[in-house]
Amino acid sequence: MSQLKKMIARLGRPQNAGIGFGPVSREKPKALLLAALAPDAGTARQLLEAGADVAIACAADAQGVRSVIEGLAGGKVIAGAWVSAIDGAGAEALRSAGCDFVISTVEGTAADAVDPDQMGVVVAVDNRLDDTTLRAMAPLGLDGLFVERSPGNMNLAAQLDLVRLATLSGTPLLVTASADVTVAELRVLRDSGVAAVVLPESAATGEVKALAERLRTVPARKPKREGQDIALVPSMASGSGDHEPDEEEEE
Repeated sequence: MSQLKKMIARLGRPQNAGIGFGPVSREKPKALLLAALAPDAGTARQLLEAGADVAIACAADAQGVRSVIEGLAGGKVIAGAWVSAIDGAGAEALRSAGCDFVISTVEGTAADAVDPDQMGVVVAVDNRLDDTTLRAMAPLGLDGLFVERSPGNMNLAAQLDLVRLATLSGTPLLVTASADVTVAELRVLRDSGVAAVVLPESAATGEVKALAERLRTVPARKPKREGQDIALVPSMASGSGDHEPDEEEEE
């Protein structure tokens, strides 16, 4: 299982209390994971040090992506790769370089490249994907769906598109966002099935640091009302083995 999937599964879980009687100071966790695109290993390290949870290599070609991953190997970092297409051999090359997960399109991902036991897989989609295909994705064990969201304020129609993608696929979303995304917008994304926001390649370390702090101020999700049953994080990570389902009260 990828480290990305493990982190998504931990989202929203209550923090364990410390052992002993002394005061325990804990940093409030982020409401969503923070990922950032990086064209080289040096930039990736800076973004991770500034507060990003995940670095995503996005070089011009497959060799450039692998070079970024290799440059991050050996440290306790989570590095993924965004590629236009990948086959089984390409997946093995990235995995051996230390890649935790790969992002590719439905058409550009060979079926033998999808092996959740070896490396995480995130599929790039948009709202044109039909319902049948989304439902068929549920058994594949994908780490997430990657969605490039148009800049600007989100209206209800755009939110419903995200909810549809997350709910029908039973899979958490990784969604692009600008560095100045507000707390209110982050709450909407979180409540729509988004597990991680992905900053563009141009994001500065100061912007990453500020957004990391903003993610800790997002209000906690309120308990679901009766009949409110959509696949939101962390329930979408079911099947990972990390997560125990909530017990339902008997009527």
